Amino acid sequence: MRPSILSALILSLFVSSSSLTNGATTAKPQAFVFPIKKDATTNQYYTSIQIGANFTTFNTVIDLGGKFAWFNSINYFESASGYRPILCGTQQCRIANGIGCVFCFLSPPVPGCTNNTCSDYALNPFSGTQGYSGLGQDTLHVFSTRGDRYDLKDFPFQFSDPVLREGLASQTAGLIGLGRTRISLQAQIASAFKVRQQFALCIPSTGSDGKLIVGEGTYNSPFEKISKKLTTTSLIRNPVSTDMNERIGNLSVEYFIGVKSIRVGNKALSLNNTLLSINKRTGTGGTNLRTVRHYTILHRSIYRALVNEFVAAASAKNIKRVASVSPFGACFDSKTILNTKTGPDVPTIDFVLESTSVFWRFFGSNSMVKVNNDVTCLAFLDGGVDPFTAIVVGGYQMQDYLLEFDVASSKLRFSSSLLALDTSCSQFGAS
Repeated sequence: MRPSILSALILSLFVSSSSLTNGATTAKPQAFVFPIKKDATTNQYYTSIQIGANFTTFNTVIDLGGKFAWFNSINYFESASGYRPILCGTQQCRIANGIGCVFCFLSPPVPGCTNNTCSDYALNPFSGTQGYSGLGQDTLHVFSTRGDRYDLKDFPFQFSDPVLREGLASQTAGLIGLGRTRISLQAQIASAFKVRQQFALCIPSTGSDGKLIVGEGTYNSPFEKISKKLTTTSLIRNPVSTDMNERIGNLSVEYFIGVKSIRVGNKALSLNNTLLSINKRTGTGGTNLRTVRHYTILHRSIYRALVNEFVAAASAKNIKRVASVSPFGACFDSKTILNTKTGPDVPTIDFVLESTSVFWRFFGSNSMVKVNNDVTCLAFLDGGVDPFTAIVVGGYQMQDYLLEFDVASSKLRFSSSLLALDTSCSQFGAS
C-alpha cells in the first residue's frame, strides 16, 4: 500500500474513532437514567435535562401525568441555535396533538415567538396558571444506564411564558411530562431508540437522589432481586380527559389504577364504591397517581371513613390524638408513637386492587408526617365533596417504593416499602 493511501486510511480511522468518543453513542441502548431530587421547601420532585447545541442544562419538575415538556430558561433562549418550531399541519404537529396555530412575527424568530406554529396549553399544576404557546423542537441529550450519551433529535417541547414558572421550585425552569402521550419524555425516548415504553420511578424521601429509568434495563443490587417480586396491577385509561383544554373524546393522559377498597389494619372501610370506579360518561371518580400532589387527596366521604377507622385503630395502640394541624385532619402526640424501620409504628393502610390479596400497603413512613417535635399527623388530605378524581395518590405515598410503569402493556408493578426491605430509593440505580 502506498504511504499516501496508508496515511489517509489511518487519518480516517482516527477521525471516526474521535467522533464516536467525543460525540453521541450509536450502539443500541436498553434504558436511560435521570436523577430525581426532592426540593425541601416545596416538596416538588425534579430532574435535570440537557438540550441544544450548547448542551444547556437546567432542572424541570417531574409531572407523572404531564403531556409534554415546557420550560422558560434564559440560558437556553440565548443559545438556542438548534431550535425549530413545529409548524401547523405537519406530521410532528399531528403527533403532538396540537390544538391550535399561533402567529408571531418577530424577526428573526425566537423560541416562544415563531410564525405558523403548532400550539397547545401548558399547565402549571401548582399555581393553576396556563399558557398558550407554540411548540418547538431541539436535540435532547440523554444518558444510558451505562453512562453513554445519546442525542434525541427533534425532541418536542414548549418554550413558555416566564409567568408559568411561578410556584415552581426556585432551582427549576419548567416541567417535564411522563404522561400517556406521544410527546412525553418516555414516549419520545422509546420511539427514538426503539426501547420498550416503560419507566421505573423511585422517588427519594430524603435529600439524596432517587432515579427515573426509562426503558428496560437491569438494576443494581438489591433492586434487581426486588424487581423479580413486584406486585402487578392494571393501568386504567380514563375515557374522559381530566384536562379541560383537551378535545372532547380524548382519553386522559394520566395513570389510573383500580382501587376496589381500603383497609386500616385488616379492617375494610365502609365506602361508596361508586366513587372508586371511573364514570365512563363524565370521567369522574377512580384513582390516579400524581407526583405534583405531595399528599394523597381523598373524596371527603372516603377521607372521613379513613380518619375515623385510623383514629380508632391508633387508640387501640395507645396512640394519643391531639389537636389537628392544618392541612391535616388527624394528628397525634409523637411521644405516644414508637418508631420502626418503616417509620412510625401506626396501623397500616392498604389500597386493595384486583383482589384482597393484591394491595398497596402504606406503613408509617408513608402514612404519617411529623409537623413539629411534638405532633405527627396522618398524611392524607380532605379533597372536598366534589373532586374530579376520588383518590389522587401523591408523591409522599410513592416515596421509597420501586414503581415500574409498563406503558406498553398498561401494567403497574410495585414493590413493598423499600424501608421494609432494608434499602431506599437513594440506593436505587442500574447495573
